[in-house]
Amino acid sequence: MHIPFKTAVWVAAFQVAGVWASIAQAAVEYPQTVRVGYQKGNSLVVLKNRGTLEKALAPHGVKVVWQEFAFGPPLVEGINSGDIDIGFVGATPPVFAQAGAGPDVTYVGYSEPYQDNYAILVPKDSTAKSLADLRGKRIAVAKGSAGQYLLIAALEQAKLRLGDVEEAYLGYSEGRAAFERGDVAAWVVPDPRLADTELSSGARPLITARSLPIQYSFYIAPRPFAKRYPETLATVLRELDSTEHYVQSHQQEVAQLLSDDTKVPVPVWIRSLARQPWGVHFPLSPQVIDAQQRVADAFYRNQLLPKAVHVADAVVDLEHPQ
Repeated sequence: MHIPFKTAVWVAAFQVAGVWASIAQAAVEYPQTVRVGYQKGNSLVVLKNRGTLEKALAPHGVKVVWQEFAFGPPLVEGINSGDIDIGFVGATPPVFAQAGAGPDVTYVGYSEPYQDNYAILVPKDSTAKSLADLRGKRIAVAKGSAGQYLLIAALEQAKLRLGDVEEAYLGYSEGRAAFERGDVAAWVVPDPRLADTELSSGARPLITARSLPIQYSFYIAPRPFAKRYPETLATVLRELDSTEHYVQSHQQEVAQLLSDDTKVPVPVWIRSLARQPWGVHFPLSPQVIDAQQRVADAFYRNQLLPKAVHVADAVVDLEHPQ
């Protein structure tokens, strides 16, 4: 049968394209295992419970291993040492890693920015109406946390300096105890602790992250793993984004799951989930990198970092990892 010349050219082109697509697919390398570091009470817990990541990676022979961490710094160390392959942290741990002994910690994805789910909280009977009313007062904040940047940003927005208030460096449990005893005038705290304190004591937010410069949370990975297995990490982030949208439409169900996981009451999780921004994205956009650079610059400017850092140096684009 005679095939017209133009048709023959198109057939040949499609065949070549198919060959190249097959070669590209074959070139994607997958590890035997992906180790996911997580903390109680976030979307990774829901992803673990749903089992969809295991299903997505099973055709590629990848086993998923979950490793729980009590808080952020050990998770960051696990990333830097290569003991885990992906984890979720706030804005500040990767900045401190980059400024210190964490050269292999890289940003690979990010979540929607904090809004009303992170706040500077004051007791219900506080007379403070603005941050200026806290001048000279003690404010509880976790050192090196996203909350410390929130406090710095709020002070700068109010034309105040960090030295105009007294920072009380306290972990979340100690911070709550000091807040409830009246040992501090305010407490910088995220959900679900924020929602729990609001519901239990009537405390009120003086200012929330919504009215401050944007601050993101990040998914981080060791540089060697991110460079070698970008599609594996991209699959984790795609499944996590899908999970977050599932949570958004199943908040009552997820509140119960997270309550079982953390022992935090269901009403607290319902309040927290209702104001949680949803979505997981990659790669980091220039706007996200700029926002994170502002975090790094603020910490360096206030002599909280040993050296200046260039955030973009620690970013891996999973779509173009080389």
